[in-house]
Amino acid sequence: MRGLVAQGLIRREPDPHDRRAVQLHPTIDAAHGMARIEDAWAELFADALAALPSDQRGALVDATPALRALGATLRHRRDAHPG
Repeated sequence: MRGLVAQGLIRREPDPHDRRAVQLHPTIDAAHGMARIEDAWAELFADALAALPSDQRGALVDATPALRALGATLRHRRDAHPG
């Protein structure tokens, strides 16, 4: 954690309910870094998708609702059980 704090990616705050503990929060720099990573992944996926035959692209389009539901479930689980 100290390394992430030193890099400006995590900020530590005293826990208002327990002075022995601290709360960790991502910084704006961390959020921007994650956005850059997500953009890079999106570009890779778009390039790979464009290289697929049309029937396989169509199968993925048909699977889009299920993939969105999967993503929503994963986000919900992440948010419900952080760290």
